[in-house]
Amino acid sequence: MKEGKLSSVLQERYGISKKNAVGKVLWHSLNESGQIGVYDMKFGDTIIRNLTEVDLIEKKQKTHSVKEAHGAQEVTDPKRRKR
Repeated sequence: MKEGKLSSVLQERYGISKKNAVGKVLWHSLNESGQIGVYDMKFGDTIIRNLTEVDLIEKKQKTHSVKEAHGAQEVTDPKRRKR
């Protein structure tokens, strides 16, 4: 998750306006199983630490095709990764 939204209760508690309701992830923990425990996020000028997944509503990311975002790669392109 790159961005998320606080629940309305937490928006009110931390004084986050609707204008800044969507925050950016600054850091997150990661356990040995690859699961995220807590997030530190920035909402406007406010940083909130130790948010759990329950506190957040994930903002849906727009999907894109690799071709659109990164350009077409030819088979002979030297930058193309070999598998």
